[in-house]
Amino acid sequence: MGTRRVARKALSQHFLADPNLQRKIVDALEPQPGDRVLEIGPGTGALTRHLVGRVGHLTLVELDDDLAAELRREYEGRPDVEILHADALEISLSELARGEPLKVIGNIPYAITTPLIFHLLDGRPRPQLIVLTVQREVADRLTARPRTKRYGALTAGVQAVSRVEALFRISRQAFRPRPQVDSTVVRIVPQTPSPLAPEQEAAFRQLTRAAFSRRRKQIQKVLRQAPEYRLSGPEAAALLGSLGIDPSARPDALAVADYICLAAALAHRT
Repeated sequence: MGTRRVARKALSQHFLADPNLQRKIVDALEPQPGDRVLEIGPGTGALTRHLVGRVGHLTLVELDDDLAAELRREYEGRPDVEILHADALEISLSELARGEPLKVIGNIPYAITTPLIFHLLDGRPRPQLIVLTVQREVADRLTARPRTKRYGALTAGVQAVSRVEALFRISRQAFRPRPQVDSTVVRIVPQTPSPLAPEQEAAFRQLTRAAFSRRRKQIQKVLRQAPEYRLSGPEAAALLGSLGIDPSARPDALAVADYICLAAALAHRT
């Protein structure tokens, strides 16, 4: 795929041109000969060429019509490479994994970063390891700590079920065309077994969305005003007090563990 491609703005395409960075990203996945790997948005094959032959089976999911066709032409005849012309948000991870551990990698389109991360974490079983190139601001949110500006629902939703690490930054100068922001490569390692059952995780996400959409309010007021809960003042104060949570605390002051306990307590009330 040596032909210079014109990126499609509608698909948020930015192609990583530096081969040293390409190799560094792939190495972060710790590829092994027996691995089953999913690459999301391979584009012109920047990461693909460093994966083919190093893993047992590689699935490429590409939405762009022309790029998917080019990938098929380049890798046709290889039994260890599968190309899917599809939307990554609609694929079934369990079908791709086929009962084996799955690793995921991708320089993903900025426009779908958050829904894609949750799509990957919603799969059962979850991937063994996820390495993604994301906007620097998203990486800051993924790795944020309580009482910081970046700490929010995305932070809590991912950290509740995974270990997240920012590995290294990539300057916008390394991409063609050049995006308006720098990027960061993050590694997400889902916990096994999952600390939350699916219904517990749904309750947890509902709570964090309600809280961080009202992040300037006290947590007791969130529980009183959010239509999902509608607790009275005394009910909210009593519930939070029983969990050792200050009723006057703002949502960004609660740790992920606090939200897990609070979501469970709220679920038991219904």
